[in-house]
Amino acid sequence: MKEYNGVNDVGRQVLPEPWMSKAVGAASTADARRLVFPVLQPTGSRRLLQAGFLEACTKKQIFRTERQGCRMELIIYRGTHEIGGTMIELKTRGTRILLDAGYPLYYKGEIIDESWVKKPAKELLELGVIPQVKGLYQWDQPKFDAVILSHAHSDHYGLLKYIHPKIPVYLTEAAETLISLSLSFPIPKFRMENTMIFYMEKPFQIGDFFLKPYLMDHSAFDAAAFEIRAEGKTLIYSADFRNHGWKGYCLENFLQKAPKYADLLLVEGTNIGRKSESLPSESDVQQKVEAILKDSEGIVLFQASTQNVDRMISFYQAAEAQGKFLVVDVYVANLLSQLTRPNYRLPVPGGRYRAMKVFYPFPLGRLWQTKGREILCSFLPFIRSRISMRKISKKQKCIVMMVRPSMLSDLKKIELDPGDFIYSMWQAYRGKGSQVRFEKYLSSLGFQSHLAHTSGHASEAAIKQVIAELHPKRVIPIHTFHPEAFFAFSDKTEVFQDSWVIKV
Repeated sequence: MKEYNGVNDVGRQVLPEPWMSKAVGAASTADARRLVFPVLQPTGSRRLLQAGFLEACTKKQIFRTERQGCRMELIIYRGTHEIGGTMIELKTRGTRILLDAGYPLYYKGEIIDESWVKKPAKELLELGVIPQVKGLYQWDQPKFDAVILSHAHSDHYGLLKYIHPKIPVYLTEAAETLISLSLSFPIPKFRMENTMIFYMEKPFQIGDFFLKPYLMDHSAFDAAAFEIRAEGKTLIYSADFRNHGWKGYCLENFLQKAPKYADLLLVEGTNIGRKSESLPSESDVQQKVEAILKDSEGIVLFQASTQNVDRMISFYQAAEAQGKFLVVDVYVANLLSQLTRPNYRLPVPGGRYRAMKVFYPFPLGRLWQTKGREILCSFLPFIRSRISMRKISKKQKCIVMMVRPSMLSDLKKIELDPGDFIYSMWQAYRGKGSQVRFEKYLSSLGFQSHLAHTSGHASEAAIKQVIAELHPKRVIPIHTFHPEAFFAFSDKTEVFQDSWVIKV
């Protein structure tokens, strides 16, 4: 994509690419040697920010602050006592920014009805699904300077469609790709516009704020934590993280480089209180999948998040180790292809990944009719890796196939023999009607059901490690139903309510 003075040919602005030393090494396990996620290195002739930029800017900011007597303020619109739907405002006298703009996972303690996303904005405002924030949405005069997205999960970006289009959205290139693709299937009513691309460990400025993102291990690809400075204060936002995935080394890198004794740490606590949920490593998940594949006498179907790249790697490596073909639909194939860079070795159908085949679900025919060449061109690279329903039916014992409830009509045409079904997602989603009907159908065919999953969020031990090694002056739990549990982790813990104004 061509760029002219920092603006590319679709209007997306690109922040300078990162100045980085050697990419952080892969996890030490043998399973992760072939497929790793090093940080992107500088390419082309883009201008690099000078070393010491953040520190120099901060010193100037402290001097200005001491003269004016300003203070940074924080408002958590959602997340003080809730998982998902994260929205956090940071403001100074002259700048307002929003950290994440998430659609909620819950409503009054229950999983939110998935059909609510189609409700008009006015009704969602009345229900509280869209928080009341002046100057943020399309129907207001824009008063925010930016929205910064930590990663591409809908509980952190799902309200983007309501944000005023004049407010720039800052995110990584991979996050932009993931969000754009998730909005493109089916055809979107919303298009990503006015975006600014940031790079890991490269500082950037928005008004009074100076931000430095860090790559984190999470079930969302290219997730970021942030060091944020303004008005002589330093705030650290962990966003969602863990250290038991294929990129577990990222947490150690973050703890080594992030500033110690920050004025405030916003840290997630999703898994606090989930006593029944174990946290195996991603390597453990892969080993369990391999064992299931080894014992299976029929086709193996699995269900995982289409955007959980770590999980796709685990299943690909497990299938390859057992001499089986991994079959994904063309949407997943296109997603992996779009994310792949020279330094990101992801399994993409074709080339060296001959054990991966591509299935074209029947509903995609409607997309071809609606979008024509635009959508067809994104599918063409995988024609040579295509596998038909007839071949899947004949080679069932050699197939490991990614599925989801919307593919039920296709599966019925394959005439499946009894096999194994692996559920590899958050268990709470299994209560949805479409999921229940899907699994009931597989059970009626004689499929054996298995669970092979691990959380995309930090363990209690990892949370304690972050607090202990960063030594923040204040700790505020977010993205958790149990903020009070943090009192046992640190005597610096403070618990607030949504929409309270907090002085940093």
